[in-house]
Amino acid sequence: MNRAAPVPPPAAATPYAFVLDSLHGRAAPGRLVASPTGHVLASTVALPGVPPGPLTRFGLAVTDATPESAFGEGPAADRFAAGLLDAHRELLHATLGHALRHLEGRTSGDTTLLAKQLVAGQLADIALRLAEDAAVPQTRRHADRAARWRCHLRLVGIGRDLLRLLGASGFLADGPAGDLHLAEVAGNVYLHPDTENADE
Repeated sequence: MNRAAPVPPPAAATPYAFVLDSLHGRAAPGRLVASPTGHVLASTVALPGVPPGPLTRFGLAVTDATPESAFGEGPAADRFAAGLLDAHRELLHATLGHALRHLEGRTSGDTTLLAKQLVAGQLADIALRLAEDAAVPQTRRHADRAARWRCHLRLVGIGRDLLRLLGASGFLADGPAGDLHLAEVAGNVYLHPDTENADE
């Protein structure tokens, strides 16, 4: 009897800290983009001299902007902000795929977790929210800092819901929790509108 060839695992994703480096390079070639508050987030490879901090274990360094940094407002900052949201969205799609594979491989009784009605309903809701976010015209999504912040908050909520579905497995070495945490932190630093009427 012929046996089906095993399905290869998905290609290893680029760690988020290196995704961030790539965004810096595209938004401001040769420089690092500063946040509006004057902070720079990049990989520990891009910022080798920065003292260790809470995010170092995820490969991310945080430092103050220098005169060589791209200023926190203007075209480079706008390109970087749009890139952050796109990268976060791509990470969520990858995490959804990870969740589908994981839940398909776990069983409860005589059925997979993915076949459970409650789990399937939650995944469908997450997929719908991602589709709704993608359907928002870019001109609205990136209209201004407040619009980008609202988009960031939507993506953060989707990521947290995915992690709740994954449970402890999301926090394993090959789980998505670390990168989702960095995407949330980077968005908080670079995208917060810092206005009194901003969403909490």
